[in-house]
Amino acid sequence: MRLGDAVAGWTEYRPGERGLRTVLNELESEIMNLMWRKKRATARTVYTLLNSRHSVPRSKVNATMNALCKKGLLSSKISRGRGGLRYIYKVKVSRSRFEREVVEAVVTSLLSSFRNSRRVIQEILSSGRGERGVK
Repeated sequence: MRLGDAVAGWTEYRPGERGLRTVLNELESEIMNLMWRKKRATARTVYTLLNSRHSVPRSKVNATMNALCKKGLLSSKISRGRGGLRYIYKVKVSRSRFEREVVEAVVTSLLSSFRNSRRVIQEILSSGRGERGVK
């Protein structure tokens, strides 16, 4: 299945989860929620904001932000500051674009994988079940 640029690094769909966690792990989801609010930040800023809610090693925040860069959701550049070099991360894909591409990839996969999926999807949408969430 060909995924859009915004979800090119996405490889797994977890239908039992909600929101971003259907395609990103817990830490990736939290970081992206912070980054979509802030637009740009250092790993230290993100670490500080995350650590106010729960303990997470700074090295794990750095590694996860680098992984989000590889997935195409963030970009980074090196900046020289008083303490030396630091990475500044910036949102590369808007939340709405990411969500749209995830939905498009899932629906396209269903349509190509299951013979009756088009009819089933239309029934779900026309019944209103799609807005409440299908269990």
